[in-house]
Amino acid sequence: MKKPSPRSDVWLITMPFGPLFVPSIGLGLLQAALAQQGCASRTCYFTFRFAELIGQDVYGRINDETPTTDLVGEWLFAQALFPEPSETATARYVDEILRKNTTNGAAAYDEGWPLDESLIEEILTARQQVEPFLAECLEQVRAARPKVVGFTSTFQQNAAALALARHIKAHLPETCIVMGGANCEGAMGDELCRQFSFVDAIVSGEGEQVFPALVQRVLQKQPYGDLPGVFTRRAALPMLGQALSNAAQTEQLDELPFPLYDDFFAQLKASSLQPNGTPWLLMETARGCWWGEKHHCTFCGLNGQGMAYRSKSAPRALAEFKHLTDKHPGHPVSVVDNILNMDYFKNFIPQLAEHNPGVEVFYEIKANLKKDQLRALAAAGVTSVQPGIESLSDQVLQLMDKGVRALQNIQLLKWCKELGIEPQWNLLWGFPGEAAEEYARMAEFIPLLTHLPPPHAEARIRLDRFSPNYDQAEQRGFTRLSPYPAYGHVYRVPAAALNQLAYFFTFDYVVPRADWSYVEPVAEAIAEWRACHHDSTLFWVEKDERLLLWDARPVAQQPFMVLSGARKFALQACDQTRTAREVQQRWQAHSTKRADLRKSLDELVAQGLMLRQQDSYLALPIPSQLAAA
Repeated sequence: MKKPSPRSDVWLITMPFGPLFVPSIGLGLLQAALAQQGCASRTCYFTFRFAELIGQDVYGRINDETPTTDLVGEWLFAQALFPEPSETATARYVDEILRKNTTNGAAAYDEGWPLDESLIEEILTARQQVEPFLAECLEQVRAARPKVVGFTSTFQQNAAALALARHIKAHLPETCIVMGGANCEGAMGDELCRQFSFVDAIVSGEGEQVFPALVQRVLQKQPYGDLPGVFTRRAALPMLGQALSNAAQTEQLDELPFPLYDDFFAQLKASSLQPNGTPWLLMETARGCWWGEKHHCTFCGLNGQGMAYRSKSAPRALAEFKHLTDKHPGHPVSVVDNILNMDYFKNFIPQLAEHNPGVEVFYEIKANLKKDQLRALAAAGVTSVQPGIESLSDQVLQLMDKGVRALQNIQLLKWCKELGIEPQWNLLWGFPGEAAEEYARMAEFIPLLTHLPPPHAEARIRLDRFSPNYDQAEQRGFTRLSPYPAYGHVYRVPAAALNQLAYFFTFDYVVPRADWSYVEPVAEAIAEWRACHHDSTLFWVEKDERLLLWDARPVAQQPFMVLSGARKFALQACDQTRTAREVQQRWQAHSTKRADLRKSLDELVAQGLMLRQQDSYLALPIPSQLAAA
């Protein structure tokens, strides 16, 4: 592992189990913000060294193949943070959390899945490398003797960051230890100050303004506990139960610097690791969520206390894209925004299509985009999206406050398939008030969708801190919230403190629900969807006045059909969701012949070529590329 330069007063560190082959945009921005003030810093990707010690494949399996709420990455480093647990405690974690040999009779939550025994053995073996790894990290920090060490902590990085911070403070007591990131926001950050005295400061919220100010005060040996959004142990102790404020937000995102990723690529090149693909560059064009400002999706806690939507101007966004892709050519770009700025379709997206030299781009979008908008994204190089679909039921989507209908979600999947865009989506269930009949109906029509991209995962909901379901639990039908069981195996702190540190929570329902069998047909249908997807096709080619249609889905009634007249018109008219009345009106504007378009629509539904929900229809076949030839 290439050692960062020892001449910097500020070290920024990312620890396991952060993503292995993705640079930290948070630390990249902080490093750039410090540089603007003339302060040299280094970003240290200690993730690389740990992956070398335990094996790149093992690191990847722990990140990708273990349930998030098992906190495997956190548990590995808990032994270095707290007094050595007994062998009994280790066995309990393995049995209860990894093997799922437990019965939690009250709490309703998704327990994940039992791990393969080979993976459990790899986890236990990896645990033996924790202390040697921390010793190596400490040696590098001690050699450099930085005045400030800043850790980023998101998801399963808390225990590793705290463990190294503890070692650093023991050997370099004058070094100021600062933590920031999603795990440090609000009550979580305040509790970190209370429980871990070796952490000097916690930054809650956006750090580009307050962190350089904190560093400047440390270097000038001035107090910093009065900075907005900075929590310290001295300030935290009398504040228990009081409202906590974040650091000031950056209102004009154009003022942010371009993130610096040089240390990431230099240290990756110097390591023995071999990425399975090309590492993605992270880029940001907006913060907050414009939909969430109006209708906060009930299960979402991603924005914490920073929901206010702000976006970069189109020229600024394009300049950053060009800067990053010119400096690091050949790397795809993942835009980390929670939601795409709709105004970008007027400026940034067309400009990106003009200037993008073949770089793949990822964006998070809302599922009710129009086809022309998706086509514009594809032209701009967007090859994958996260559309936030979450359900194929109007009633469940309404409970989520998603602001879309099921047919719009399916419509987006169809258009993504046609345009060559990969949609990354999940299906959630378990919302108070959801009707079992909705899942029976989904199970009936899912076999019609096997030619479209299936969900990446399906799961019962959990309660995440900052989500409406958490903040308004009783009102929304949840009661007796409790941190996920794995937290108790990681953090040996009092129950009240554990409740403050946790982000994932189990719960009971106000109206008890003991029988979940109504979900089983949907789960089975999705499993079949995944199994047959690669062999399923449903497409059409227009030939003169006819539509030639091929159907290779398992539920196909006929492998080949020819449509003409009103049925051909109806199927093409419903490439997007339309009501029967809208289709009839379009027919009348198209032809002087009389035709019962509702009859044609219902015939297509009966043939499995179209979906109907209430009085809206959506055609399922996709035009073949031959149609445009």
